[in-house]
Amino acid sequence: MIDEGLKQFATDKQAIYVDSYLKHGTYTGVAKECDVVESSVRRSLAGLMKRAAIQGYSPQHDMTRVAPEPFIVRGVSTLYKDNKPVVQWVKTRLDDAAYQSSIKEAVAAFIEEMPRIEVESAPLDYQGDIIPWIQIGDAHLGMLAHASEIGENFDLKIAEQEICAAISILIDELPNCERLVLNDLGDFTHYENFTGTTEASGHALDLDTRFPKMIIVYSRVMRFIVEKALTKAKHVDVIVNQGNHSRTNDIWMAELLRVAYGHTNRVHVLNNDSVFIAYRMGNTLVMTHHSDKCKPSRLADVMTTDFRKDYGETEFHYVDIGHVHHGMVMKEHPSIFIE
Repeated sequence: MIDEGLKQFATDKQAIYVDSYLKHGTYTGVAKECDVVESSVRRSLAGLMKRAAIQGYSPQHDMTRVAPEPFIVRGVSTLYKDNKPVVQWVKTRLDDAAYQSSIKEAVAAFIEEMPRIEVESAPLDYQGDIIPWIQIGDAHLGMLAHASEIGENFDLKIAEQEICAAISILIDELPNCERLVLNDLGDFTHYENFTGTTEASGHALDLDTRFPKMIIVYSRVMRFIVEKALTKAKHVDVIVNQGNHSRTNDIWMAELLRVAYGHTNRVHVLNNDSVFIAYRMGNTLVMTHHSDKCKPSRLADVMTTDFRKDYGETEFHYVDIGHVHHGMVMKEHPSIFIE
């Protein structure tokens, strides 16, 4: 059923179609008035009604409780008496794409007026024939462990000291270079919310202190790593892969780094909307993935399909993954090495 209420979910063109349909009452009338093919009108309005139903609006099915963004309707149960709805239960869930988009918009709006971070000048005597690649695999900032239980202590303080010390030693050993890659393979933080549970499965985690404190340490560590890299490289390319423990934090951290350092034209943060990210260096192609969404055995298929052009134009192919906390036999596929 096409009614005025559909316009809240419509594009500009679909809103015109709705108005025309309410005026003429037929798809043929809409097609004539808007000078388009009738089948296009039908497809467009059918898509509109489907999108509205996902949000909870379909009056012909007695669905009028619209779910607020970034939620979508998961299911509707209605109790009827004498063919009239008496009670209705509407079940909703987060729309992941809309949720991630809202996080980016919130971060951008929050720091819109904040002063940008100034950095030291780039080294002048740099090499252009190598691109150092620094892997950061599953740092799990915010995890808590006790030596009495597992043989080693681990908390926020230890995590910050160890990763910053390791990065310092590593970067100090590097030559000055034109470009350097920082690849966070995901799960830089151990949890991503105030409940200390994983968003996808709701697993309870052993966590050190409060969520805001972890975010402060996370932000401080990322700033240290980026600015340390800038002492040796003219350009720093940053990859923040989505991890199953850290997905929400990974989305806003990438946006935060873009806003904080974008004005320098030296820090370049790759788009991480997808869980698969490709980076090309001349004749070498590297695809990164946390590996919670795809088994290692299938990653070669992803590289050769999702990034087929770069794959075909390069000779050396690598897939770098995190996530695996146990022994794994690495298999060399034809021209693709999973590590």
